[in-house]
Amino acid sequence: MKTLSLLVYLCILVLSTAHSKEWLDKTPHEIHYVEMDDKIKLEVVDWGGEGTPLVFLAGLALNAHTFDPLVSSFTDSYRVIGISRVGHGNSESRKNNFSTTRLTKDIITVLDKMNIDRAIFAGHSFAGGELNHLGRHFPERVKGLIYMEAIQDLNYMDSHLEICPDLGYATIDILHYQDNFYNTQRVKNSDGSYLPFADLSVLGKFFTEEEDRYYSGIEAPAIAINHIPEQTKNFFIGIGNPSQKCFEEMNKLTYLGIASFIKDKQNSDVAAIQNSQHMIHMATPKKLVMIIKNWLSRTFPTKAINSDT
Repeated sequence: MKTLSLLVYLCILVLSTAHSKEWLDKTPHEIHYVEMDDKIKLEVVDWGGEGTPLVFLAGLALNAHTFDPLVSSFTDSYRVIGISRVGHGNSESRKNNFSTTRLTKDIITVLDKMNIDRAIFAGHSFAGGELNHLGRHFPERVKGLIYMEAIQDLNYMDSHLEICPDLGYATIDILHYQDNFYNTQRVKNSDGSYLPFADLSVLGKFFTEEEDRYYSGIEAPAIAINHIPEQTKNFFIGIGNPSQKCFEEMNKLTYLGIASFIKDKQNSDVAAIQNSQHMIHMATPKKLVMIIKNWLSRTFPTKAINSDT
């Protein structure tokens, strides 16, 4: 089922990117290609800044450039980088081993080779699994965790898809608000359309090899930031009104994930943004930045955070 959700998502993504224009990368940054132990090289976008490292991890089928609109708000106080996971963006792909353990090992390798001891990690959607694994298995490397739409209760994904088959359309609809998503899709098809800049042949494996999400045993302070399903503006543009059962399933996916986070994760905070979307960093970037900066300032006072990088 999770593979079905991904396929629906990707089909709409291909159609949505068909009219995309050539991308001009204008955000100030440096690109590093960091080699893993299996010789695969991952793309690391380095937006600069000074202070504690703040590492952004993108959702599935997205890459580090999806955070371009946010990073300028943090470079005055943090060293900001983004990692495009294997098979995404300009990162190379591998034929097998897409487990959460392997993906997290890649992240740690990037930290090691960039001489980063500890970092605050901000992950969107699928990256929630990587945040959990980092917090549980590499606590000495994690200063804080920011979950952006990344704590859904995946136990209810099957029933959600059965009742709400338009999930892929609903979440992808946010793209008409923000051209930046198109700007990260740089592979041009023979007919002139654009394909997602991700290795489509392996994306399904990320789901099948993903470990269950649970939050006990994670010591680093964390915040979960979600949109509110019932208050999502234009959630089903062009598709019609969702049924009451569909809303109930969306609520299970979101609110039971939040409940699990609150119950099992000590030292945690939760915030919600009205009239947003699953692509929360595209739909409501200013509100997201405000919440993150407020949490960072409360959790890590400036003097303390900059003295421990």
